[in-house]
Amino acid sequence: MKEELTDIFKIIDSKLEKLSSETGFSLPDLYDEDQWRKIYIGDRVMAGNLFLRKVNQGFYNDIQVLPKKDRKNRTLYFKS
Repeated sequence: MKEELTDIFKIIDSKLEKLSSETGFSLPDLYDEDQWRKIYIGDRVMAGNLFLRKVNQGFYNDIQVLPKKDRKNRTLYFKS
């Protein structure tokens, strides 16, 4: 994994631990919208794709992909 993605996932994993159960989110919501926009677009896309794959593979067993996207066409997740 690219070094930038490793740093992104450290933050994502840390914030997921603190996130309350029964909460919906997108990655920019979780990461912090302003900080998310500062990341190079290619790294944001790769991080989003990798996170989705990890969720689908069961790496995050308490996270589910929601069937609808938000108004900005972002994938939505739910922590159970």
